[in-house]
Amino acid sequence: MIKVPSLSKIVNQIRTSRLIDVEMLNDDIWRLENAFFGSDWRPYAPQPDILLIGARSGLEIALALWANTAVHVYVVESCASHRETIESLFPDRVHCFASVHEFLASKKGIKLSGVRVDVAYFDADEVTAVLENTDVQHICCEMNEDQQDPLALYRFCQSHVDSFYLYMFNGRYGTAGRRMDPSIPEVSVVVAAYGVEAYLDECIQSLVSQTMKNLEIIIVDDGSKDRTGILADEWQKRFPQNVRVIHKENGGCASARNAGLLAARGEYVAFVDGDDWVEPPMYEDLYRAAALRNAEIGQCGFYEFYRKDKKILHPTAYGADGPNGTTGLVIDPQDYLTLMPSIWRRIYKRSYLKQYGIQFPAHIRRHDDLPFAFLTISRAKRISVIPDCYYAYRLNRPGQDVSATDRRMFIHFEIFSWLYSQVRPWASARIMEQMKRVEIGTHAWILSRLDQPLRLEYLQTALAGIEKRYNGYDVGFNWKAHLQKAAENKEAIES
Repeated sequence: MIKVPSLSKIVNQIRTSRLIDVEMLNDDIWRLENAFFGSDWRPYAPQPDILLIGARSGLEIALALWANTAVHVYVVESCASHRETIESLFPDRVHCFASVHEFLASKKGIKLSGVRVDVAYFDADEVTAVLENTDVQHICCEMNEDQQDPLALYRFCQSHVDSFYLYMFNGRYGTAGRRMDPSIPEVSVVVAAYGVEAYLDECIQSLVSQTMKNLEIIIVDDGSKDRTGILADEWQKRFPQNVRVIHKENGGCASARNAGLLAARGEYVAFVDGDDWVEPPMYEDLYRAAALRNAEIGQCGFYEFYRKDKKILHPTAYGADGPNGTTGLVIDPQDYLTLMPSIWRRIYKRSYLKQYGIQFPAHIRRHDDLPFAFLTISRAKRISVIPDCYYAYRLNRPGQDVSATDRRMFIHFEIFSWLYSQVRPWASARIMEQMKRVEIGTHAWILSRLDQPLRLEYLQTALAGIEKRYNGYDVGFNWKAHLQKAAENKEAIES
């Protein structure tokens, strides 16, 4: 709870005066102490002139006058009797107007340190008019989602104010943001491409056809021996404003993704495999879900594509704070640690990845998505989900890592050894238990499909590694028997 200096003294003075709205006073006290309008709205702190659209209880006026003897408070209040009360209570440095139009007619071009808009006074056209015709540093608005598209206002604020906070009254959530350089993409999509000449056009066509327009597409040609690199260059020539191409020596998928991540300029970054494709609304809807909830990660559903007549949907949206738990912020992000490591159905805040130094392990030549998925989710505080299955994950393509059934799958021992070294120094017991579940599930999936002559060796190595790494972490079932059954192929195992 925020401690507001001299709040009780000011409140007592207001209680004994002819207050504008006595019933609203307690609500305003709670709002200030709990940063209802975000941490940047502090009328009790010394600051230049402010504008209040809707007077509410008058507490903010009194606090602003107390904090700064030179401040001018501008109040838009439609009720004439309320305006009279304000002017009688605060005869100096408080200026009342019946409407936003009247305020702008008198004060166009004025510099304001802050603007606060009450939900009863919210009008999208009036808010944009204020931002277009005055110099505002910070604005906080309380609004209903049906009054204005929240993402449209979010984007408008990014180009007009230094900082902002939007509270959705009917949705019961708030979002904060800062001024954004309009040249910075909202999402950078990194396409790792090696030997996918038969599929790349379909992939990139799906990206340039996105409903999101402020999108950056980075194709990383990882030393392809076929026409993949040539096709990538052709797309760049067709869409020079959106498509960039990086040509590099072959270094594996992780190194290609890292090259794209290093080059990315977007607020969020996403990863697409060059043989897959996405549905048109994917990144617009993911950005809406993530940005409006200030999430580090936004996730949608996907579908496995085998052929035109066979698609398997995977919404995998649950445990969130929205209707039916399928939309909004995931209440416990660590619940998502055991999901299939489907990094391509997510967007990641780029500043979040930089904060924790998260990238792909370039020394691991395949299945690098597994450690990246675990690292990103284990650190995340806010994951926003939608159930729409927007990502098409192509299966049964020749040469796919996921199709391997031979000794190449032994790479997972190196993966989990490395992942353990990265996570153990800071992880909680819950995260370590989840990592144990992920390793058990992964090994079970591999054992159920591995070439028969390799299963005993793989099983013994898996048992020894898990025993060594996770002694003392309980997963609530007989994991050794689970792996043994998988090796004997006695039951269908899915990770």
